[in-house]
Amino acid sequence: MGLLKLAGNNFEIGRGLGKYWGDYFAKLNIEVPGQRHLYYDYREWLQDSDIDEDRGKLLTNMVRQFPNLFDELVGMTIGINESKIGFEASLFGLFTCWLAETDLCSSVVFKTSDGYFLAHSDEYDGQYPMVVADVSLEVNGKTKSFYSVSHPFQLLGSAVGINQEFVFQGNSIGCNKVTLENLQLTWNKRIPKTVFTRMMLEMSSIEEIKSLYENNASTLPNHHYVIFPDKAYSVEVKPDPGNGLVIQTLKNDLQIHTNHFRQDTSGIWEDEDLEESKTRYRRLETMMRGVNTAEQIQKAFFEFLKTYKQYGEKLEKRTSGVFFFTVQQDKPFSCEVRLLYDNKEHHIPFHQSFA
Repeated sequence: MGLLKLAGNNFEIGRGLGKYWGDYFAKLNIEVPGQRHLYYDYREWLQDSDIDEDRGKLLTNMVRQFPNLFDELVGMTIGINESKIGFEASLFGLFTCWLAETDLCSSVVFKTSDGYFLAHSDEYDGQYPMVVADVSLEVNGKTKSFYSVSHPFQLLGSAVGINQEFVFQGNSIGCNKVTLENLQLTWNKRIPKTVFTRMMLEMSSIEEIKSLYENNASTLPNHHYVIFPDKAYSVEVKPDPGNGLVIQTLKNDLQIHTNHFRQDTSGIWEDEDLEESKTRYRRLETMMRGVNTAEQIQKAFFEFLKTYKQYGEKLEKRTSGVFFFTVQQDKPFSCEVRLLYDNKEHHIPFHQSFA
């Protein structure tokens, strides 16, 4: 399992990504009997050609605001259907998969002498496959290059992303039932959450990210760390009421985030995972006490994954990927990716090398 190289326009990179996942799941169904349930789950979701009015509004909004992403959606659907997956995916079924990204995550940011170090894990109810893609996107006669880590049949950047200027990740945030229902009532004015991380891959400044969120309302709350070589930011996305956005420049002390807004006391952003997120935050905070180098953070982060129990199970058994980014001034960014699906560790160390 290595880097997937994608090149071309939006349709072409979507087609390549769709074919990759289609062939991957075809092989999974044949060669990994213990994981066939994933194949059948995604087959059910991808074959669903029914789209209700609310999801139809979201698709319309996305096409209106980001028409190139509709080209990716079409290309990805065609790529899946050109693969060996063994069934026909529908465009609406794939779009529904794009709406479903709500994983759990744990993150640490550390200020180094010449930049930043970011540790991040992607967690859920079990381990899922992920893909690391090296992308050269042709847009309006220009090439935009970036790396993406994404989930099955998802938009690029759904987990983490890295481009010429910055690195980013995301922490999904919960919300209570009433808030969620209110958000869904306003889907006719909203954009799917994963669209934002996809578009961030093509951006170069915090001002662009700020404009993206100020001009488009997300379907769900979220949090990002956005790391430049000389400055790092916390980005809190609070889409109800309206389109709240809080961007703060990080101080030089160690920063930790899990899956709740750390300073929020409104009760709006609470779900059944809130107390677990707070407990995980405190545990990670304890594990990071006294660390003062990137190497120590990496060691402590792995120890955290091995010892912390999430709903009675060691966190490493529920972790799909672990990422360590080194962002330095006047040097190539670097990242070590460990994909933990299928009870194996797939190490993918790479350096940013944009033309």
